[in-house]
Amino acid sequence: MDSYDLFISHASADKARYVEPLAEALSRRGLCFWLDSLEIGWGDNVSLQLNDGLQKSRFILLCLSRNFLRRPWPETEMGAALSVQNESGARRVLPLILNSKRQVLEHYQILAGLAYREFKMGVEVLSDELARLVRAPVVDSSKLKITVESVHTGKSHEFLIDPEVSIRWLTDKAQASLGVANEAETGAYLSFPVRWVLVDKKAEETWRDLARSEKRRMYAMINSEHGLRISFSGIDRVDGLGIYSGIVFHLYAVEDEARLETDPAVGAGGAKALF
Repeated sequence: MDSYDLFISHASADKARYVEPLAEALSRRGLCFWLDSLEIGWGDNVSLQLNDGLQKSRFILLCLSRNFLRRPWPETEMGAALSVQNESGARRVLPLILNSKRQVLEHYQILAGLAYREFKMGVEVLSDELARLVRAPVVDSSKLKITVESVHTGKSHEFLIDPEVSIRWLTDKAQASLGVANEAETGAYLSFPVRWVLVDKKAEETWRDLARSEKRRMYAMINSEHGLRISFSGIDRVDGLGIYSGIVFHLYAVEDEARLETDPAVGAGGAKALF
């Protein structure tokens, strides 16, 4: 369990000019941070204390400067921080360039892919941004982020779901959130029963080319990393269909054959006018 919001990695020579003013601003905002001068006592095992602080911190603030380049210990901390980030897959390393930006970026090319901030923004601005970042809700990495858009109404909704839920459960949630009904008015005496199908936006061209009879058999179509996956049963689990976090589904209406079979009178008039 995390004990600190931030681990502040820095060169000792930068403490008075940069790190201490920033630490004071962070304290005023109620942030809890690991700083060597506060956490390492006389006679402590420095290496163990550093590793413990890195493991227990939610984010690692790398204070990069010309002094950082000259000292081996801060580089060791940076290597450990990047290793922790690579293992978890979550954003944890926050580069902050104190000075000598060109030298820092040339020396640490591994940071080229990470967004950074500069100390010249001011400690108040930096502290405000760090406070917002720390207090943002933590997303459960075990959940999948799913977006569903209705092609009929244009509305969309985002879901965080357990990978073990059924495709029918997800479809029902999408239907309720987007406010679409399970019956369509066709102008006939009776309304026509519909069922909703989740179609991966990346598979939409394939969906459009399918015959109507094929579409009526489906519950979902996914363009997964292993190729096209199709669900023909509402009890299929999301994790077994190759559904990935960040997927965007389009919600389509098809004739509900099950309801038509149990009550043939339903939709007797004008079904083909809808589809």
